[in-house]
Order: sequence, then C-alpha cells, then structure tokens
Amino acid sequence: MPFRKAFMKRQKLLHSLGAVLGLVLFSAVLWVLHRELQEYHYHDIVHHVQEIPGWRFALALLLTVLNYLVLTGHDTLAFRYLQYRLSYGKIALASFLGYAFSHNIGFALLSSASMRYRLYSTWGLSTGEIATVVEFNGVTFWFGVLLLGGIAFVWEPLPLPSSLQLPFLRSVHPLGVVFLLLVAGYLLFSALRTTPLKIREWELPLPPLRLAVAQVVLSSLDWMLAAGVLYVLLPAIDGLSYPQFLGVFILAQIAGVSRAPGWAGGV
Repeated sequence: MPFRKAFMKRQKLLHSLGAVLGLVLFSAVLWVLHRELQEYHYHDIVHHVQEIPGWRFALALLLTVLNYLVLTGHDTLAFRYLQYRLSYGKIALASFLGYAFSHNIGFALLSSASMRYRLYSTWGLSTGEIATVVEFNGVTFWFGVLLLGGIAFVWEPLPLPSSLQLPFLRSVHPLGVVFLLLVAGYLLFSALRTTPLKIREWELPLPPLRLAVAQVVLSSLDWMLAAGVLYVLLPAIDGLSYPQFLGVFILAQIAGVSRAPGWAGGV
C-alpha cells in the first residue's frame, strides 16, 4: 500500500508538471507572437485578411485537411516498419493530435512525442516501440525536404542569403546535389543492405525498398501541400511560380526561418 500511494503521488505530480509546462509554452507562444507582430496594427491585419478572396481560404483549408490526412501516413508507415498491428483509426488519432500540437505549439519532442506516448502506451506499445515510431517519423520528415530541396536547388539555384553565414556557398546548387545523393544513397542502402546499419554500438535496421520509397514520396507530398497552403494565401507575386516558391519555402525551413508557432500545414 505505501508503494501504491507513492506511485499515485508521483503520477499526480507528473500531471501537475505537465499542466504547468503547457501554460509556460502557451505564454511563450503569446510572447513570440507579440514580439513579431508589434510593428503591425490590428486593423491593418484585418484589412489585408479581408482582401484575400474567399476561394483562397477555402482552397487553403482543403490543402490543410489533405496535409493532415497525408501526415497520418507517416505513423502508418512507422507501424509497418515495426511490423506492429494497430487499427488505422487509432494511428490517425495519435498522428493528428501529435502534429496538431507540435505544429501550433512547437517543441515537437515535448508536445508531439508526449502525446504519442500517452496514446500509444495505452494501446499496448512499449517505450522502445514508441521511440521507434517517433524516430521513423523524423527520418520520413527530412527525406521529403531532401528530395524536393534537391530537385528545386538543382533545377533553379537560389542565391543564399548572407544571413545564413555560409562563406563557402554562394548558391544552393551544391546543397541540391548533396541532398539528391543522400536520397539516392538511402534508397540504395534499403535495396541492397539486408543487415542493420551499425554506428559503434547503435544499430539501425533499414526499411525495405518499397517502404523507403513510400517514405520519400509521402513526405514530399506533405511538404508540397504545406507549401501550397501558404502559397494560395500570399498576395500574388509577379513571376513567382509555385515550383519557385516551393524552393524558397524549403530553403526557409532548412534555415529555420519559418519555425514559428501556428505554422500552417504539416511538419
């Protein structure tokens, strides 16, 4: 009985800490938004929002819904990698809640991972299996960046902003080549290597080729939809096509420029 009381007390303390952490994160979000928007007046923002045609809002909403639907595929692929059977409804619920919190609050390791842990552990997954799902999603996330960024940077290189402070690179073309080589290497390893990839004492079983291709394709679709949400809401920019905007969008994500709370779409 004393052990049970101590356990219950510890659980209550953890729940209280979680509530406090949520309040701190929410306050931080409000502070960031206040700092970033202090140069703009409320009436000016409302005026510019009202100038956006209604069909653009409808299209952005549709793309956002599709984006979150695609994001449920990340967890679905992770469960195939684990060879663990769980209904799609449960996977979709955990995925949606996890990404909804991480995209709007930030701090993915605290928000998204903790949400997945709470749900997946209730449904019988071990801590190691949940960690594998989170890590697999992270890999899937970045390979979409690598493929789309590689194609965009090689097809139409952009000059690198001086704020990035990369003295050895003047354009993103070399980055594009490296990105595409990384994607090709990942797919090649998945096709040819049958044993886990070992780095010192750390082992990483590579997914089969079909699963690796699905990762890259699904993540690329995720990024295309996320960029599309912002593209349809922005004022028309003369001469800037969606493919060109996608390259700028990917570069901004890599540089960390667009990692603000409330970011639309999906990562």
